[in-house]
Amino acid sequence: MNFALVPVKALAWGKSRLSQCLSPEARHALSRAMLTDVLTSACHASVVDRVVVVSSDAALLELVRQLGALTVDEGYPRGLNGAVTIGTDFCLRQGATAVLALLADLPLVTPADIDLLFHHLNDTTKVILVPCKEGQGTNALLRTPPLVIPTRFGGPSLEAHQRVAHQQDVSCQVVEVPRIAFDLDSVEDLKWLASQATATQTSRLLQEIKVYTEITPKV
Repeated sequence: MNFALVPVKALAWGKSRLSQCLSPEARHALSRAMLTDVLTSACHASVVDRVVVVSSDAALLELVRQLGALTVDEGYPRGLNGAVTIGTDFCLRQGATAVLALLADLPLVTPADIDLLFHHLNDTTKVILVPCKEGQGTNALLRTPPLVIPTRFGGPSLEAHQRVAHQQDVSCQVVEVPRIAFDLDSVEDLKWLASQATATQTSRLLQEIKVYTEITPKV
């Protein structure tokens, strides 16, 4: 069974880099909108059997259940690697044979993008990595079996994931997927996304709060 696993920070900790131009309420709304877009795409991917979200934020977990995903309450923030570990263990107990860890701030990802990654699997032990737009981080990690390598999210994680796969003699493939590569992390990312017309919850929100005309830093 193919699972998509999305770890999500509590709203209070999300998108702090945007605090110079967005209020806490706007940042929370942005995090919810991006999560909604990611989960909508994951739930509509034709090859995904289950979607699971890990978070310590009760409000986010309630939203996730309304969107049709399974939830794992991590209790307290354990960092990205800790959340993925807990989530993967849960997926295994539900019968997962392949788990795609997908970040929650990828507002452009589509069901076809997710299907593409699973189509690279060929019933063998394998790791598939999708880099971020800067090329050093990992925005998506697909593992079959789900614990074939430990996760190394954080910093230059793409190289770290490749290195641990090599050390354990596991086949590893890097797949470039532009819409997964775009993670909204900076004011520049916010400006660019606000200028794009996309049929997403995130795009609608940015239009509502008039981001691209009111992006001036707060004083």
